[in-house]
Amino acid sequence: MRIAIAACIVLVAASARAETPATVAPEYNDFLFPHAGNVSLTGSTGIPFAALGEVGVGITSRIAIGAIAAGGPFAGGVVFGIYPRFDVVHVGPMRLVLESAALWYPALNGADNWFLWRPMMRIEGHTGRVRIHASAGAVLAKMAGEPVQGPIAPYGGGGLPSGVQQGAAWNTWGGGIAVALSKRTSIFWEGFVLCRGFELAGSDWFQVPFDSFLGITTTL
Repeated sequence: MRIAIAACIVLVAASARAETPATVAPEYNDFLFPHAGNVSLTGSTGIPFAALGEVGVGITSRIAIGAIAAGGPFAGGVVFGIYPRFDVVHVGPMRLVLESAALWYPALNGADNWFLWRPMMRIEGHTGRVRIHASAGAVLAKMAGEPVQGPIAPYGGGGLPSGVQQGAAWNTWGGGIAVALSKRTSIFWEGFVLCRGFELAGSDWFQVPFDSFLGITTTL
């Protein structure tokens, strides 16, 4: 009799557990990585780009690449580029992301074309809808062609700073925050400063040694 009663209690408990839906953590938008095969659209504004747009594609859930077009008075015209990124390592709520933006500046106030490469790593933590990161990286820039003849004046007497004309590298320190509004959409702010070590870039770079932008991204 006792065995029958115990069996009934076990069956009732199991039935109750089966009827209770499992608690599933809500899934929020990952503003860097659309799911594999999905397309994301991003728009932002800031310095040096008054307007920047990106069409991104998820290669896998942890690899994505975007095509960039941007412009504005600080950029000196229109800019085109690609922006691949890789979600490399996860440790609890933290992850390491490697990214490598490559940009082409067709013209800058009548000067020659020039190119910029910005490899960067970000350490990001997230909780619920919010993602916060710190970043470190580099900026490498080079004009296409030979520098202007003679001494190059500070901030580019020939149209481009000496570092860009001759080819140079700087390191960057930055950070940012993203807030998911839904499963498909996030708003974000990011920024970084260009340095030589821990000192701001000087006359070999432009007069504004930082990038800062505010944007929104959505997955289609």
